[in-house]
Amino acid sequence: MKLSKLAGATLFAMASVSAAQAVTLDIEITNLTQAQSFTPRLVVAHDATVDAFEVGETASTALAWLAEGGVIDDEQEPASSGENFEAVLGPVDTDNGSNTWHRFGGLVAPSTSLSYPFDTMDKPYLSILSMLIPTNDAFVGLDSIMIPTEPGTYTYYLNAYDAGTELNDELNSARTDVVEAETGNALGGYGVPGVAGGGAPTRIVDLGMGGTGVAAQVVNGEVEDGTDGPVHIHRNALGDTDNAGGASDLDSTVHRWLNPVARVVITVPAS
Repeated sequence: MKLSKLAGATLFAMASVSAAQAVTLDIEITNLTQAQSFTPRLVVAHDATVDAFEVGETASTALAWLAEGGVIDDEQEPASSGENFEAVLGPVDTDNGSNTWHRFGGLVAPSTSLSYPFDTMDKPYLSILSMLIPTNDAFVGLDSIMIPTEPGTYTYYLNAYDAGTELNDELNSARTDVVEAETGNALGGYGVPGVAGGGAPTRIVDLGMGGTGVAAQVVNGEVEDGTDGPVHIHRNALGDTDNAGGASDLDSTVHRWLNPVARVVITVPAS
């Protein structure tokens, strides 16, 4: 397991890191994009046996559920049972030996922040994941940073990653004129083409309805599903400015982003 800061962390208020001990952190997440929302956040404190994602490696099924549909547990989507992060990590808000985790609900809208208290239960590392919507399978990730224990404020900047589990067709999942090839399934949802977030309050009015597809193209009303793994830094949405045609249903003047896409501020309270 790679324990380096793949999330491009920048540490302010430097302090020495001592052996892990139980501490309730204050975790603030800020969405730095102009038109992407973050789905409910998976926050995990864990030991070295847990690896939520690894750049350069094939995404797990649990990561695919999160990156394509924002799904973390059975409550969100019963069809994910046995395959999601709940299945991998164990019960929520429990000391599962190797980890403890929580799903912080609601969307983090563009240019906004949310804060949460989180009990680390003696675990030494912290990971955070959330899907970007509207995208096919983009997620923001903090990968296995060592949890600081000295009182202070620690700031990390996070990149957007591509899970590589779905081709970035950039087709609006609300469309009814396109279905998945072979199955005939409607767009959207895990395992089916189309960008997620059709009902999210995040500039959805700016989504087009006539794109022919970017990494996968519409042919006779159907679009093939596929992969472009392994996990890698996301290339960004391509988009275009044709709301009724072009290749993409995303707006290149609205939905594009630059890394970093998120800021995480961890506050360790004084004892």
